[in-house]
Amino acid sequence: MKIAVISFTRTGYRLSEKIAEILRVEGYEVWTAVKCREIETSISYSLAVWTREQFRQCGAVIFVGAVGIAVRAIAPCIRSKTEDPAVLAVDETGRYCIPILSGHLGGANALARFLAERLPAEPVITTATDSRGKWAVDVFAAENKLTISDMTKAKEISAKVLRDEWIGFLVEGEGKVFGELPQEVVFSEKPDVVAGIHRPKDKHPLCLIPKVVTLGIGCRKGISAETIEKAVGEVMERAGIFRESVEQAASIDKKAGEEGLLSFCRKYGLDFRTYSAKELLEVPGEFSGSGFVERTVGVDNVCERSAVKASGGGKILVRKQSFEGVTVSLAVREWSVQFE
Repeated sequence: MKIAVISFTRTGYRLSEKIAEILRVEGYEVWTAVKCREIETSISYSLAVWTREQFRQCGAVIFVGAVGIAVRAIAPCIRSKTEDPAVLAVDETGRYCIPILSGHLGGANALARFLAERLPAEPVITTATDSRGKWAVDVFAAENKLTISDMTKAKEISAKVLRDEWIGFLVEGEGKVFGELPQEVVFSEKPDVVAGIHRPKDKHPLCLIPKVVTLGIGCRKGISAETIEKAVGEVMERAGIFRESVEQAASIDKKAGEEGLLSFCRKYGLDFRTYSAKELLEVPGEFSGSGFVERTVGVDNVCERSAVKASGGGKILVRKQSFEGVTVSLAVREWSVQFE
């Protein structure tokens, strides 16, 4: 994760360098800036411009100085809980470490605790579930890299927790659960929260979606990204699978330069993996074979075999589906969630 740190005085600058070193040791990519006339390396452009740029490219932004400075700087940049980076303020004496924005989903609370332990400083955590020592569904989602289907429902779950009500929890299908459930959470067949990749028939539960699905794609030469997108969308809609569950796409190496496929993957931020016909033939399992495909590319099925191969031997969710020159298959790898 990229982290930017900015300070406003000589004292603050020294602390910002200490913070940067602490974070770099942990493997973070960190750069520092200073906005102070007394320091030669001070940035010449405005704090507003600097902040806007960091919001675009960083996972966290740390202001070494007054909370008020940070609040005024970030105000025009704030968009939503699901998009904003973690923002922290550390006073220049290093006494307090205060998460300001994206405490849960962005990880600001966790980062504040981490820094506070190492500076040392006192973390000032103000989110209700944290201050009362309660389970927080958005923290659980962030720690397990799950996408929250509905932020309004997530708020409702947090409200139930704060009212000391039980939260029913269910993990779908092949998903596994590790760790001990917090006292607010119980397993239930009529859950408030479901972790899984399928859209529930009952629209009541909050869904937490793991990225564990691989798209296996075969296509005609020169196919457009739009046609591929329509094919994938139709297959996923029929199967009732969240699009957010897709982590990658896969095909035969003959399609490695297929612009429609590449464009589709870029649009959705998907890794694109390709395999030789020999590699695909070695994938164990039963597949929907086609003599025409075998004569054309050297293997009887591209989409199913590549989906299973890329998912590390995962389970086929949807066998080959055809749509206007595109074939699509879905496979899911093993996955789990962890309670602390």
